[in-house]
Amino acid sequence: MTDDAIQRAQDAEEHKKSYNAIMGAATAVGVPFSLALAMFFTGLVTRQGVLMAILLAVVVYIFSHIIVKVFFSHHE
Repeated sequence: MTDDAIQRAQDAEEHKKSYNAIMGAATAVGVPFSLALAMFFTGLVTRQGVLMAILLAVVVYIFSHIIVKVFFSHHE
């Protein structure tokens, strides 16, 4: 193996580690946060009040975080 091929293999491994870290963070935090934010604004638009919208956002965030952890736990 030449030095260039060895370097490409090491770069590919580093890229794979970075990709897995980014996708793990996006799945664990990004998806629940996006759903919670959507519920927050849905609560505001439907005139349920600010406190109810915040409560909806928190409940949806916790619920979706648990669901993500249960169904995507094999990636960790």
